[in-house]
Amino acid sequence: MSIDETEFRNVMGNFATGCTVVTFPDTPPHGMTANAFSSVSLDPPLCLVCVDHDTTSYELLSNGEMESFAVNILERSQQDLAEYFANMTELDEDPFEDRPTTSGVEGAPVFTDSLAYADCTLHAAHPAGDHTIYVGYAEDAEILDEDGDPLTFFRGGWGTTTSE
Repeated sequence: MSIDETEFRNVMGNFATGCTVVTFPDTPPHGMTANAFSSVSLDPPLCLVCVDHDTTSYELLSNGEMESFAVNILERSQQDLAEYFANMTELDEDPFEDRPTTSGVEGAPVFTDSLAYADCTLHAAHPAGDHTIYVGYAEDAEILDEDGDPLTFFRGGWGTTTSE
């Protein structure tokens, strides 16, 4: 029995996730929204992000242009940022212009108003269907806002949760 793609997406949408923007160093300036993100290991410090093969981010990672990336864990007020990077397709615009950023140790932009970030070097890549699972080794990671609430994604919509 084969599951319809839309049905499978709807079922998976019942798992609430956090939202991240993955950014890449150097030129061209680029980033992508990702909710398929997870920690993998504490020793060594590894995390993963899944990237669709039909995206510019996949092109940059798969052709060897990018060997590092930063994962910015978004705060609930950053929905516009998540939407922007979810729809970004052009490489000739600077998506970081007029946004509060600094460079991570590996050179990728870090949004200074996000909850936290992990600055990673590419550790491994594993093809998986229409995506590739990229495993990053966290060279640096920091909590930037200990009191903020996360931006979440559930059933195709944005939300938040609190620790209270």
